[in-house]
Amino acid sequence: MRNGIYYLNNSGHRWVCFENGKKPKHTFTTTNGKQVERTAIYYEAFGNFAVVCISWKGKKVKVFADEILKD
Repeated sequence: MRNGIYYLNNSGHRWVCFENGKKPKHTFTTTNGKQVERTAIYYEAFGNFAVVCISWKGKKVKVFADEILKD
């Protein structure tokens, strides 16, 4: 099984993580207060922070892990 962190480019600001051979899932809150779970496609460095790329309403969006998603 594949575990660990793998970098997607030479500069090292995009990466994917695998836990027990699968990408981790994150739970987000929507503006209505509903909890939704999304799989991280990849992570990207954003200054001193990191954003996660997820699929939301058929589009790939980059959000912070604690961000509230719009309905």
